[in-house]
Amino acid sequence: MTLAVESVTTWSDADVADVSALVRLLGHEVEPTDMRARLERLTPAAGHRTWLVRGEDGHVVAVAGAQVTWAYVSDEPTAQLLLLVVDDTARRHGTGSALLGTFETWAAEQGARRLSAVSAAATDSAHRFYQKRGYHEAGVRYTRIV
Repeated sequence: MTLAVESVTTWSDADVADVSALVRLLGHEVEPTDMRARLERLTPAAGHRTWLVRGEDGHVVAVAGAQVTWAYVSDEPTAQLLLLVVDDTARRHGTGSALLGTFETWAAEQGARRLSAVSAAATDSAHRFYQKRGYHEAGVRYTRIV
């Protein structure tokens, strides 16, 4: 599999459908119309970036998304990887590592010295993926849905 990571800011219907399917792999219910609205909000102007990897047939087989945030306790921004999903067909080919490397390069370009990755997956494989690449657990995140 040839790995070409591309940054995307405009969305075809096919890309939106593929990203929706990937997000469903994480256990989230999402319709393409809702996903399109989300993707169109998560723009570089809003501090976000989204990257895709396509399979040989042109369909999206992996997606990653990140944001830059500013904190009260530091003068440098933090880059946060919000999403990284790789389809089963593209695993074990370096796809996730390519996306993570792209995120890290982008984060450095933004001046971020602190990188974080959100991993809400219930599988140990996601946690091992990040740990193997130098990321460690840092604190606990609490969530409340109202």
